[in-house]
Amino acid sequence: MFRFFPNAKRSLHFLLNLIKDLIADGLLFFRLLFRSRTALMAEVLFLRKLAFYEERQAQPRRKRSPEKVSE
Repeated sequence: MFRFFPNAKRSLHFLLNLIKDLIADGLLFFRLLFRSRTALMAEVLFLRKLAFYEERQAQPRRKRSPEKVSE
């Protein structure tokens, strides 16, 4: 069969990869659909902070430990 259709093997491989990717993306979609609201808010906060630094082309500063309060 592949002798008559030289690109059939490549097309079949492409189609199988496409189907595999669609199934994987569908499963990921449903997994993300049922995430907790807290996890979703944490991810949004992280992505906003990342976008902030990328937009301003700045390096994030390291957090310092809180200074000790003397009594």
